[in-house]
Amino acid sequence: MPRVTLTPAAREALRDDEVVFFDWHVTGLCCADAGEFSVRPLPRSRLPRRARRLGDEDEKVYAHPTAWVHLAELPVTIDCRPLWRWRRFTTDLPPDAGLRCCLGRPLYGPSHMGGNR
Repeated sequence: MPRVTLTPAAREALRDDEVVFFDWHVTGLCCADAGEFSVRPLPRSRLPRRARRLGDEDEKVYAHPTAWVHLAELPVTIDCRPLWRWRRFTTDLPPDAGLRCCLGRPLYGPSHMGGNR
């Protein structure tokens, strides 16, 4: 099961009926099936039927099936940074994480120990 952690700020920013959703956006690179992740709050009632849970039962995090495959077994921390009146959920994944996954490149170097980056 993926190791997903919500920071206290992210937990506080989520409303009672919301979850964090990792979406997958196909970018199509040459003939490869490439894409990128996005993370956003979503009412539980609007979760896609194929969404898969990430993390433990107490973590309110789900992912698109393609995103889930790439995030499996990765330590991911989700934070929320308010931007005026909007909530901006962020992760500690590299900005090109989806492309790295599709190309078989490691997301983190050998010195990665699973802490905040």
